[in-house]
Amino acid sequence: MAEQEAVYEQGLPTVINPSPNDDAMFKDLIDDIKWKAQLLARETKLSSGVLSTVTIGFATGFIIAVIMMLGPFFILKGGI
Repeated sequence: MAEQEAVYEQGLPTVINPSPNDDAMFKDLIDDIKWKAQLLARETKLSSGVLSTVTIGFATGFIIAVIMMLGPFFILKGGI
């Protein structure tokens, strides 16, 4: 049995007996699905970007915190 290739953007299937209201409803549904997919893709890109820089940010913050804690000892006492 030969497989048929799916063709999109052809309107509503003829089995449904489409009315103008159904066509608008399906277009709204398709637009909503596309919007949600784009939103999910943006959120995934953002979270992967944050996760890729978390180690550098943590290390930088740790070093700055240690300098801020030990800095006054070096300034006021001349060393530990």
